[in-house]
Amino acid sequence: MQEILSDAELYELTRYRRAAEQLRALKELGVPARRMRDNTVRVLRMHLVVPAVPSPTIRPKLKL
Repeated sequence: MQEILSDAELYELTRYRRAAEQLRALKELGVPARRMRDNTVRVLRMHLVVPAVPSPTIRPKLKL
């Protein structure tokens, strides 16, 4: 079974206690999350260690 963030860790990451606000903050951070039937938010720890979306590569701009 994959490890999930605790409620305290989720609060520390988002600074919100309500599920809707937590989900919005996590979406802005690019962290995949799910709302469970009991209105809690689940985030797998692996998504914080290995990002789900690769960061865009910044290419240097040439001066003309």
